[in-house]
Amino acid sequence: MVPQTIAVVNNDLALLDLLQELLLEAGYATTTYLTTDLTYQQLRDSQPSLIILDVGLQASAPGWPLLKLLHFDPNTVQIPVLVTTVDHAFIQGKQAFLQAAGCDVLELPASFTDLVAKVATLIGAPLARIIPTSDPP
Repeated sequence: MVPQTIAVVNNDLALLDLLQELLLEAGYATTTYLTTDLTYQQLRDSQPSLIILDVGLQASAPGWPLLKLLHFDPNTVQIPVLVTTVDHAFIQGKQAFLQAAGCDVLELPASFTDLVAKVATLIGAPLARIIPTSDPP
């Protein structure tokens, strides 16, 4: 069986690295993407099991147009998306679209436990614990 792969999309490289490490420890294979013009095509090609997408602080932030592209593309509409944001008022105003798109929302700040619980709800528990390897001393 192919392990679930989570695509994490954010503009913050340090946060991407942290989320990748934490999700790996939880047993999920993770690929990270900085939000760029190429991200949509990369996600379309890779077909992850789940996308964790930070939509930013306003509608003009790069995450929001990416979410719309993913929702309206028949090749990506079936991929569950967990939307994250610190802008609670903005996301409340987008609830109708998010519900129609089948997105789940995790308002930040949130605990890692909350994140893993949302991930498990959306795609299930990891198939097998992934143990990071390191070079011998």
